[in-house]
Amino acid sequence: MIQPDRFRLDTHAQAAPLGEDVACQDTLISLRQQIGNLKTHTLDVQQKNETLMAELAQTRLQIEAIHASASWRITAPLRYVAARLPNSWQRWLRRIFRALWWVVTPHRMPARWRYLKRPLGYAYSPPCRPEDLERIIESMGQRPVFSVIVPLRDTPQELFLKMLESVQGQWYPHWELILVDDKSRTSSVRKNMEKLSDSRIRNVFLEKSEGISAATNHGLAVATGDYIAFLDHDDELTADCLFELARCVQAQAPDYIYSDEDKILADGSFGDVFFKPDWSPDALMSTMYTGRVSCVRRAFLADVGGLCTEFDGAQDWDLILRVTEKTQRIAHIPKVLYHRNAKPHVLESGRRVQIAALKRRRLAGTVESLPQLPEYSRINYAMRGQPLVSIIIPSKNNGPVLKCCIDTIREKSSYRNFEIVLLDNGSSEAGTLAYLKTLESAPDIKMVHHDAPFNHSELSNIGSRAASGEILLFLNDDTEVLTPDWIERMAGYAQLDHVGAVGAKLLYPGGSKMQHAGVLNLVQGPSHAFFQCDADEPGYFLRNLIEYDWAAVTGACLMIERGKFNAVGGFDEDFPAAYNDADLCFGLVDKGFYNVVCQAVRLIHHESLSRGNDHADEQQLRRLALLRGALYAKHPRFWDRDPFYSINLAQDNIYFALRSREG
Repeated sequence: MIQPDRFRLDTHAQAAPLGEDVACQDTLISLRQQIGNLKTHTLDVQQKNETLMAELAQTRLQIEAIHASASWRITAPLRYVAARLPNSWQRWLRRIFRALWWVVTPHRMPARWRYLKRPLGYAYSPPCRPEDLERIIESMGQRPVFSVIVPLRDTPQELFLKMLESVQGQWYPHWELILVDDKSRTSSVRKNMEKLSDSRIRNVFLEKSEGISAATNHGLAVATGDYIAFLDHDDELTADCLFELARCVQAQAPDYIYSDEDKILADGSFGDVFFKPDWSPDALMSTMYTGRVSCVRRAFLADVGGLCTEFDGAQDWDLILRVTEKTQRIAHIPKVLYHRNAKPHVLESGRRVQIAALKRRRLAGTVESLPQLPEYSRINYAMRGQPLVSIIIPSKNNGPVLKCCIDTIREKSSYRNFEIVLLDNGSSEAGTLAYLKTLESAPDIKMVHHDAPFNHSELSNIGSRAASGEILLFLNDDTEVLTPDWIERMAGYAQLDHVGAVGAKLLYPGGSKMQHAGVLNLVQGPSHAFFQCDADEPGYFLRNLIEYDWAAVTGACLMIERGKFNAVGGFDEDFPAAYNDADLCFGLVDKGFYNVVCQAVRLIHHESLSRGNDHADEQQLRRLALLRGALYAKHPRFWDRDPFYSINLAQDNIYFALRSREG
């Protein structure tokens, strides 16, 4: 794979003439675009082929099942009669039967929805042990020792042996296993422990049952390794787990490491794989997404403290929240290194973990259950103070739509300390001009006229300079507010020190299908995740319902503090219509900020009513391709990379489909 670093100009080389330099940059951008187009085409062909083959196989199975069913045999006379009816009658019968089919089988969803629960076709493949493994380990400048801590309580022998085998089968030899029996009621646990003869295994027997957190803390007290790895008594490590952790320590020297994981299913196979994003602080406040394997530097853990018994059931979530409050040296290994047995989400413990984190961080906010899934919660941060919010709206010849937008802002917004900065981009239609005239004397409107060729970035920058607020809210004129406390909710996130841009969930008219819930950076460029899916679907591991961090959010509704906006230089006016929001958000990530979508905030977005569709014709597609090349030339870190989307997922699929093995 060609890496973006290969295309970087040598800044120490002798300067070329200006014309040659420009031509060189144009050539490089063109080459990048050609490579991107080829990759997109290849992945598209592979994905379509795999999809068609899977659908064909599934269809064949369905046909065989239908032909073998009793209902097929029973209805044979009806089919015989129907086949001899007039064509018009047959069409009506097919429609009736199709309607009845959807009524009695509501679980059958459109194909794209199948991606929302889990990637299709996942099968865990054990890694191949390197032939020169010993040499690789020996060449490591740092060979950390891992203390694997396992609290035990009435562990079934079969699960105990599988867990034990997964540790003893590690490629990496520098480990100790600390087994802590939390006074099991069954004698088999102690007997199994006492049979072990491996010198790297240490047994701890508690005199009374103290719970999972206390038992783990007893293990921590006797651990001697450089890093602590937590393992539940009914889970398993992959054979390469500690080896990959050691390589990560060698490369990054992190304080905390997490990996991808899957679940051990009832039949013993592996499924429900979770390919995770890189470090996403807002996601962790909503759910324990980092999960396992979870590995913490022991010296660092001593400063943070052990597990808190008051949070039993969600003790690891509380611990990792405290760990990540103290360090930014966090590493994610995008490989499945842990097989996990399914465990119920402990609702009350999880909520108390979130409340404790808010209190510890001195942040005001409430923990709210998700309406769609009450066992999960989101954070609604309280707005600090009563800041003036400047709502910046560019518009041209769009009077009726603009009026609807402004009316919903005025009528539905519960927060009232806002101003509307209206950028008129040279309107000429009589109806629009008449409406604009009615706004000129309105106390909450600040009118700015800018009669120049359309440049959304330029208009937004002009609006930001005319605005008086410390919080800027860029809004398209073809939006309608649905959520009354939308400003407070978005501002609560925008005021967090680590947050850059804040987006909202944008829906098409009707309020059920999504236009925006977050932007993925895929091979075809920035793309809207879960496009056209149902607004209340959970998405891939709740990404459509809770506040995850994203590579970018759409500029159709984007809130940001003025200081952060200025820190990245505002919108780049070289992106007049497309990718200006992605450019801004990429710049914020480069500065160390995180972009988040506030999924509880909903607006209607008619999308491109003002100018039409960017993808309408070949000329516009060429323009988009050039702008996309310029975007990645400016942000090479994002060329072929989205830190908030796993490399193990399809790089051309907005529904979080599993990446093909060949991809």
